[in-house]
Amino acid sequence: MADPTPPVLHRAALERVLQRAAELQAASTEVPETLTEDELVALGAEVGLSATALRQALVEERMRVVLPEERGLVASLTGPATFVATRTVHGTPRDVLTKLHRMMDEGENLREVRRFPDRVVWGARGGFAGTIRTLTRLDGRGFPLARADEVSAVAVAADATRVHVRLEALLHDRRSNAAQAGAFGLLGGTATSLVFVALNLMLPVAIGAGAVIAATAAASARSSYRRDARLAQLALEQILDRLEFGEASKGKLFSTG
Repeated sequence: MADPTPPVLHRAALERVLQRAAELQAASTEVPETLTEDELVALGAEVGLSATALRQALVEERMRVVLPEERGLVASLTGPATFVATRTVHGTPRDVLTKLHRMMDEGENLREVRRFPDRVVWGARGGFAGTIRTLTRLDGRGFPLARADEVSAVAVAADATRVHVRLEALLHDRRSNAAQAGAFGLLGGTATSLVFVALNLMLPVAIGAGAVIAATAAASARSSYRRDARLAQLALEQILDRLEFGEASKGKLFSTG
């Protein structure tokens, strides 16, 4: 009688089995507390992991930043103020940072604030030149990153031909302004209620009118900030898209070779 066909594992099941096997292996063997990068690459080779994949993972690990969970009333009402996008692209760190500088200058109306060997920080251009650029941009996109406190980029070589890029935009001031607008709305609603009470209007009417004004102001401020935050995150991803795939030709979705 022929042997039964061995079961086939689908992707999700395969990942669970491999993860569990790695846990069991780690629990049954003595794992060193530290390894050099070369030792890790050699260890990976023993289990079939390519040196290129391991070195890229090491670069991404060095650049990984765990953002602390934002707490407090402002964060809970409006959302986070730090936005990050990462990508591995072809090129060298110098070339990538040069391209990013051009994109930030021409496409986002930002100026260089500080420069380091592998990191550049930009801020809003401001002044007459920045205002003119904003007023004369007619494509409807605007400059979403110009609303950020600062935008920074880090570029680290993953290997001889690829670079790991990390973009970060901070919108703390923009979020604070939204929170202040919501607070002013709350004060305005309270003042309205007090005025209506002073005019001998029914208490439910006075409270209701104040509550509507406060809720409307808070919702408007929150919606405005979240729109800016969403556009900032999208802008970071679009910049990385252009780094990875190149600038798209007008009227063409894909370039032809």
